[in-house]
Amino acid sequence: MTNRLWVLGSAGWMPAAGCETSCLLVELDDELVMLDAGTGVANLALASEALERHDHLSIVLSHYHLDHVVGLMYLKRFVANMRVDVYGPGIPVYPRSTADYVSDLLQDALYSAGSEGFAREVRYHDYAGRDFYVGNVKVAVRPQRHSAPSFELRLADAVTYATDTTFSPAVWGAPAPTKVLLHECWQVGDGDPRHTSIEALVAGLPTDRFERTLLVHQNPEWDETARTEVARIAERHGMELARDGMVLPL
Repeated sequence: MTNRLWVLGSAGWMPAAGCETSCLLVELDDELVMLDAGTGVANLALASEALERHDHLSIVLSHYHLDHVVGLMYLKRFVANMRVDVYGPGIPVYPRSTADYVSDLLQDALYSAGSEGFAREVRYHDYAGRDFYVGNVKVAVRPQRHSAPSFELRLADAVTYATDTTFSPAVWGAPAPTKVLLHECWQVGDGDPRHTSIEALVAGLPTDRFERTLLVHQNPEWDETARTEVARIAERHGMELARDGMVLPL
């Protein structure tokens, strides 16, 4: 089996410029893992062959903002016959559990299948800000600075996913290398202190620690001029803008 990564959603906040919100699918060492479940879940048909190879999907949430979880209500179309395990930061990082937050989102008044009806079996887990395992795949967890508790997620030596975070050069002084880094890029110049700019990435991100660096959680307010400028800067410094539909070998 070839290890692969599908970019299903590369935008932040809301879909824009042909991109859905945060969602990645990773097939790694016989495990199928989804990182965040934004509107990009609607693109799961792009990975239909992977879904056919598995009867179990693990979903790991970096945090609970809507652009990272709203796609949970789209899952029934794709995983109705699968077992799904949902991992979120939960207690004690948050005052309530992952199951509680998802139950609020998928309550009967808003979604008829409810929080346990979109798959053959659904189980919820709090990873509580600590490393854990999905099958044989280690998920390393690192806290980030954001408006709500948010976590960088690293799957073994294959994928690092860092979104919804203030960029801190000190944190990236000597990161564990992985084949692919997916890091948010929200703004050009100073702006929202809860997010990361392309200038901060250029100044402090050691891209040589990764075989490929893709920029995700892109700002839907960028016009084509801004997007082209960010892409140009990124390319000059060994990075590239992620696009929905990308498939990368791992």
